[in-house]
Amino acid sequence: MADPQNNPLLNPVLRFMRAPKPARVSGGGKTASNIMVERLPRQRKVLAEQFTEMANSAGKRPSFGGRVVVYAAMFDDSLATSWTPSDLFHPTHGVRLIAPYRTGYLLEMPAKSLAGYAALVRNSTQIKEQVDISRVEAVRFFNSNDAAAAPSLDKLWEAAPEIEGGRAFVVWLMPMKEEVASEEVMRDFAALRDGTIAPAPALLENLDLNAADLPAPLRRSLRSVATTGDRINIALREYRQTQRARTTVILPSAVALNALVGSGTVFRIEPVQPIGSTSPGKGREPDRPLPQNIKHLPIVGVVDGGLTATSYRPAEAWRAPPFFPDRDADTVHGNRVTSLVVQGHDWNNNLTLPPLYCQIGTVQAVPKRGARVFFDPQAFIVYLDAIMAANPETRVWNFSLNQPVDCECDHVSPLGHDIAVIARKHRVLPVISIGNKPGNCLQPPADCEAGITVSGRLHDANGAPSDACPVSLAGPGPCSMLKPDLSHYSHVRALGGAVIKGASFATALTSPLAAHTMHRLRDASPDLVKALLLHHADGGIYDPSIGFGTPRVEAMPWECRPGFVTLQWTAALRPGAAFHWELPIPASLRKSGKLKGSGALTAIVNPHPMVSEFAGPNYFGVRLETALQFQRGVTDKGEVKFNNLLGALDTGKVTEQAARAIDHKWSPIRQHRRDFRGVGFEGDTLRVYARIFPRDLYHYNFSTADEIPPLETVFVLSVGTGDENDDVFNELRDQLGAFVETSLVDSDLGIDNEEL
Repeated sequence: MADPQNNPLLNPVLRFMRAPKPARVSGGGKTASNIMVERLPRQRKVLAEQFTEMANSAGKRPSFGGRVVVYAAMFDDSLATSWTPSDLFHPTHGVRLIAPYRTGYLLEMPAKSLAGYAALVRNSTQIKEQVDISRVEAVRFFNSNDAAAAPSLDKLWEAAPEIEGGRAFVVWLMPMKEEVASEEVMRDFAALRDGTIAPAPALLENLDLNAADLPAPLRRSLRSVATTGDRINIALREYRQTQRARTTVILPSAVALNALVGSGTVFRIEPVQPIGSTSPGKGREPDRPLPQNIKHLPIVGVVDGGLTATSYRPAEAWRAPPFFPDRDADTVHGNRVTSLVVQGHDWNNNLTLPPLYCQIGTVQAVPKRGARVFFDPQAFIVYLDAIMAANPETRVWNFSLNQPVDCECDHVSPLGHDIAVIARKHRVLPVISIGNKPGNCLQPPADCEAGITVSGRLHDANGAPSDACPVSLAGPGPCSMLKPDLSHYSHVRALGGAVIKGASFATALTSPLAAHTMHRLRDASPDLVKALLLHHADGGIYDPSIGFGTPRVEAMPWECRPGFVTLQWTAALRPGAAFHWELPIPASLRKSGKLKGSGALTAIVNPHPMVSEFAGPNYFGVRLETALQFQRGVTDKGEVKFNNLLGALDTGKVTEQAARAIDHKWSPIRQHRRDFRGVGFEGDTLRVYARIFPRDLYHYNFSTADEIPPLETVFVLSVGTGDENDDVFNELRDQLGAFVETSLVDSDLGIDNEEL
């Protein structure tokens, strides 16, 4: 196999630099034609009765500043953002939408207005209000079962880990909008400290920040986030600023749990979840020579059980102070994962793996099975945040760890969300294990939107990718996420010599490829690296067991496959406009007079800041629509008509349920692949179309879509015939001229720069 570290490159991926042509588009609004006429009379009656019943029982419900929390459920045909009931539940009526929830919305409304709402839904003549009335299925109070999301409080109690003083839970404070209401939430929550709740231990209190071997930058970074402050008070300060907060609390008894949930101050509560790794095999530890130039190779941060194998110390670029001491850490698993990150191809020379060596940064943070330690997820995130800040040269981070609980289909896990937040903050790429059976679904933090989630895959007799791994869990992820992203070999040899299996090891084989891709690209971003790896995978279409497939070996992600040309670019997109990039059609694709060949378009939008852990199934507040288009025909207005060559589903013509289920409409990843044979076309150009759509603006304190900041979006496009005798690369490069350049840093070019 060719060595990508020493041999000349194939044609490099090209960076496309042509500016898009934005075209302003206007959205619609609710009209009389949107009223579900056949059910409007029934819903007037149903909703009026429900509001009347709530008005009669409101005195028995928790309220804050005289305001109660109500859940409005929508009909299945009214889940699209266009039907948000923002006209019926409008601030002019004293009502505020709090957040999306399940198949509807949470509202805060004055208790005294409940009876008035019964009359409003019976008698309203406003068109927009009638649209909403006909699309709201039911209303009821938010209750303790909603917050606990468990079969019973007894089961919730038993699922929580024991710690000194009781059991540990993560709680989200009720995100009230009105100031008087949010102040009362804080007052009532703080009052529960009188015997009901206690704060978790101070962040990083057990970390030795005075160790002599601790580098000064890392010591400063850790000290800046370590705190001896009361964690409940810290959460209350955050809530006062943002009306949203999450914290870890200790409850002394099941009675205290019942009192906390019954107070109404909690939007969501769940047990603190530990983290763990797969069981390693057994075997001797052989000595493995490493390349002399390893100190010049990219670094992967390995968040695992630590490194004690002396043979790999030369590959260690840095070491963080341990989150768990050696006696409690899963060092055996950490050693094995490290060996695969550093030189997985040497351990498995019977498999089709590129020879990519890496350095590692060691983060000892995974306890071994049976260790009597408390894993504090908030302290873990603060710890990682500081380590990432102190090691900015480490752009890829390996997480071969999972919490032993299935991800919820309607919620992103706290750990998955928090890793995404710090990854976006530091512009790093997490590579995360999907988790292993037992279980029915991927395990946190595999639902981290900013990361590459990796599942396992078997290999055939020739060492090539084969069936899905029977040990690994499968996707898809919550909230329309296409998880796993990739798959890799999961039955492998590692340090110790025995064959071991699990998604942890597939993850460790993926991280080096991500690190080398990041290392080779100019102005590399995590999303660009992720897009290139997904784009060059062998799956063809998304599969919930293997994701988009396993990275190909005939070309690296930074190279064009023979017979193809690949372009990549990044754009800042905003809602309210459609963006278009024009491309000439390479001669090889049109030599028959019709379009013939194949193509792939991968795009990833960075959804931050339009994500929210309080938004339930609506975790993503924006979505991306994109397609590769060709000209043919004219519209009714006499304008040139564009048809989709890649990207066929028109989500506006199917139900919201179908768009979410079939097309994963709200996924931040869009990928379209197609072979095309004999497609008639007109003109000389193709164009890439892209458009951003927002939802739930109220949840992000935006009044209009124009207030949303530009969202960074990366695109990777490949077109070609697959015939290496067709020089598609040079055809398109020559046609685009100054609008393209190599994507690689100069030191990685194995060809004459003058040719590019």
